Amino acid sequence: MTPLVPLMLIGWVPFTIFLCNKFKSHKAVIISVIGGVMFLPQIGFEIPGLPDYDKRTAIALGLLLGARLSGMRKATNFQWQLYDLPMVVFCCVPLISSLLNDLGSYEGISGILDRIVFLGIFYLAGRMYFTSLGSLRDLVVGIVVGGLIYMPLCWYEIRMSPQLSNIFYGFFPHSFAQQYRYGGFRPVVFMSHGLMVALWMSICTVTAFWLWRSGKLKHIWIMSMSIIVVLLTGTTVLCKSANGWLTMAIGYGAYPVYKVLKTKILVVLLLILVAYPVCRVSGLLSTETVMGWAGELVDQTREGSLGVRLLQEDLFVARIMERPFFGWGRMGRAWPRNAEGKKTIDMIDSTWLIFFGVNGFAGLLSFYLTMFLGPWLTARSSARDLAWQDERILLPSVLSLGVLLFALDSFVNGMPNPVFFVTAGALISFQSNKRNI
Repeated sequence: MTPLVPLMLIGWVPFTIFLCNKFKSHKAVIISVIGGVMFLPQIGFEIPGLPDYDKRTAIALGLLLGARLSGMRKATNFQWQLYDLPMVVFCCVPLISSLLNDLGSYEGISGILDRIVFLGIFYLAGRMYFTSLGSLRDLVVGIVVGGLIYMPLCWYEIRMSPQLSNIFYGFFPHSFAQQYRYGGFRPVVFMSHGLMVALWMSICTVTAFWLWRSGKLKHIWIMSMSIIVVLLTGTTVLCKSANGWLTMAIGYGAYPVYKVLKTKILVVLLLILVAYPVCRVSGLLSTETVMGWAGELVDQTREGSLGVRLLQEDLFVARIMERPFFGWGRMGRAWPRNAEGKKTIDMIDSTWLIFFGVNGFAGLLSFYLTMFLGPWLTARSSARDLAWQDERILLPSVLSLGVLLFALDSFVNGMPNPVFFVTAGALISFQSNKRNI
């Protein structure tokens, strides 16, 4: 590990404070969160009783101190609403789970702090500072620019193998063998895994595609949007991850449907997303059925990877349903075990299973309600009566699509991205402010 690691992780806090004093509040959040996700080292330092000090902690702490020291918090007219209840429940439910599992209040309070850093601060940043159409526009453009900045770094690692984390930070964040696919390497850059990079690049690509096809953005810097879309599309393909390909295909396919149905397409996507965990937990959708569908769509290697995730779901759901409402708490208590007490599986990939196991239905529902409320409000907003090209409907729709695509990936992967937590809060803030419509 090089000295650049603590320098970046610690230095990001004063850098964010500087941003909060230099730029408008929402722009400071965009630069700090997107920049931190893309460039801070994927490593953490343990702090007893507190969340690990990693890139999420550094960004969140910077936002907290930046808002306080710059006066950003006082400049907002933020008020708590019923829409914020799922986020509050998600952050507080670890205490209930801990007490019900006799893990103690100390463990529960530690879990609350972890959730506040994991989601709460980023969600509130979106709620507080993204109240206008202009702020949503800057967020959309910021996501595209983030993809553009990452693009040459992805090219380097596609050609030279994932080495940038080793070069700059002196460590590799995951298994190197997992980054070799289809006769070449997929980029990791400074994120946790090639899958996370593929998802990020695909959502950046979809966002750019929607802006280009709608005619709302002609160029960025000196590059035309048509060239940007082609380059981003090619980069996402070369990321060599099925999750990125699927995300991009859904995003591209959703655009012509959006032109006809407008925000109603978000309702369709929401229903599909809600249906999956419901069907898996209830047993209506068996592993054999899903594997049969997958066999028609993906290669044998990807089918095997999906099979591992489905096996995880079967074992974890059976264990979780012993304590379905508030789960087993942390400390690995939700892990399925055999008669000798040994774990029956070595890893867990899916975000939804993690929250379901730790906090039961309370954790699972509160997390996805936090993510889905913004897209739902967008789908039912009076803006649906506007022309599909109108920014008041286009911008929240493309941001909602990004959140839903991230949620879709969370059913098979466990790589949270704070950018989409900010987006979820921003959508609720924008849609609940009727003056914007």
